[in-house]
Amino acid sequence: MLIRTARAVGNMLQRMFVSRGFDISAEHWTIMANLFFRQNGQFQQQLADRTYKDKAAITRLVDGLEKRGLVIREEDNTDRRQKKIYLTEKGEKLMDELLPVAKMAQKRGLQGVEPEKMVVFEEVLQQIFKNAHARD
Repeated sequence: MLIRTARAVGNMLQRMFVSRGFDISAEHWTIMANLFFRQNGQFQQQLADRTYKDKAAITRLVDGLEKRGLVIREEDNTDRRQKKIYLTEKGEKLMDELLPVAKMAQKRGLQGVEPEKMVVFEEVLQQIFKNAHARD
């Protein structure tokens, strides 16, 4: 049920982007939002860890964003073997345009959900997450 719901929400978000003329996937949004809200300038492994995607998926997504001029890879000052990923000015501008759509999608997804039930839901998800990461 959780996987099905997550996919449905991602599909809804992507449909809302496309219907408003934005050629961006929900997966690309996840990467861009992480750079925009958390930290602009992250290693690929950080993005993988923070978005719960494998490194191959991150490489594919960043490649696509880079081809569109939405992100750039720059050598790290302390370790030139590593590259950090940054939103470009074009990427930041697009995020400003996408954010209202994402907020609309969130509002639509939470329609009919009472705030106190949302608190319980988040607590349950946190416990499931903690249980999933417990060592056998």
